[in-house]
Amino acid sequence: MSYFLSDRYETQDVLYETSHTRVVLVRALDTGDLHVIKGIRKDPTTPEHFFLEASLLQDLSHPGIPILLETEEDESYFYIVEEYIYGDSLDQYLLYHQNISQDTFLQFAMQLCEIIRYLHTHDPYPILHLDLKPDHIIVCGNQLKLIDFGNAKILTSSGNDFQNFGTKKYAAPEQKHGGAVDQRTDIYGLGKIFSYMLLFLPMQKRLRFFGLVTRMLRYDKGRRITDISRVQDHLQRVWQKNKKEKKNKKHLLNRIAVVGSESGVGATHVAVALVCYLNRAGFYAYYRNETEAPTLERMLQYNMACIGQDGMIYHEFFRGYLDDGPALAKGEPPYGIQVIDCGCRTDVTAGATIYVCSGRVWQRQEKVLAENMILVGNHFSRQEAGQYARVQKKRMYLFPWQKNPFHTTLAVQRLFSKMIERELLCEKKKQADA
Repeated sequence: MSYFLSDRYETQDVLYETSHTRVVLVRALDTGDLHVIKGIRKDPTTPEHFFLEASLLQDLSHPGIPILLETEEDESYFYIVEEYIYGDSLDQYLLYHQNISQDTFLQFAMQLCEIIRYLHTHDPYPILHLDLKPDHIIVCGNQLKLIDFGNAKILTSSGNDFQNFGTKKYAAPEQKHGGAVDQRTDIYGLGKIFSYMLLFLPMQKRLRFFGLVTRMLRYDKGRRITDISRVQDHLQRVWQKNKKEKKNKKHLLNRIAVVGSESGVGATHVAVALVCYLNRAGFYAYYRNETEAPTLERMLQYNMACIGQDGMIYHEFFRGYLDDGPALAKGEPPYGIQVIDCGCRTDVTAGATIYVCSGRVWQRQEKVLAENMILVGNHFSRQEAGQYARVQKKRMYLFPWQKNPFHTTLAVQRLFSKMIERELLCEKKKQADA
């Protein structure tokens, strides 16, 4: 690392190293934030396009593209300092889940299209990524990030730009054979990613996208889809059709409050676990804090979390915000299920309220619960839970022991699955009323 950078950053790990580049995870000494430093070797054999990454990134501003923090150089290396993107690659995400819903596919596909559209319509000249593949897409909560612009090129007005770099499995034919590249080259790479993602969809759901992917992957560039907006239009039509099909089906309530009988019974733990479960199941949920207790902040101290440009907090399947920060100032996300951590307050308006109570004698409450409250017991024996449920005339869900709420166990997943099926589904009209 450069002497100038070592004065401000502490090396944490070497992420990867090649003959031309070295990528290091570092921690900023002043803020404690994690960043990535990419060192590009100053060598006659290093391809020229490696040195263009910094000049490209400094002109880009999009939530799906890493932020360039600074650049530096010494006698041997040119350094690029970027924000560190927390999360798994798209490849890791798909292999871990094995199956994804059509909604998840559409959300991811439309986010990728929006990032590519931003690059292709960049002023004054379009930018081509030219190395699109699942390993270069990071799933950060429910936000996708496109990384590694080492092969990216600015498409000049002449359009006669030749490029034979890229990953063989995902590269377009013109890249492999040294032909001229343009926007259709990225569309081919995106089509290869879509084709891979479709392997994780149920077979009957894949059919809606086969025609689109076929047109994106045509060998002859002249017969390929020419503009990313046409891909977006197709995905939007499928999204709208999907919404119509769901019109008469039951939906999850979009506001779920989690209330504790008193402080310390585990309401925040249950709220965080529910958000992680819903996102893992493809429902797109986010946590909202309406308490003054720093419980979640303490949890996050032991888990590496990412605060995005919008003020949202991301950690694996967790997504949410703590207070009235930048995320709320810009308005709530356009869609998603709010899981509201209410502490001990019961006056929050929601479609359903999960009431967390403790089986410990000194924490047990005997007050009668409202009709829309769902009873969740913490630290109850089965016998005590049965007695308490009979008093309340409600079904009680026993919350299994779970050390880390960000990592939902199979027992917790089964509990939430039953709770959703029995308590949290509603007809569309009721959803609107809630």
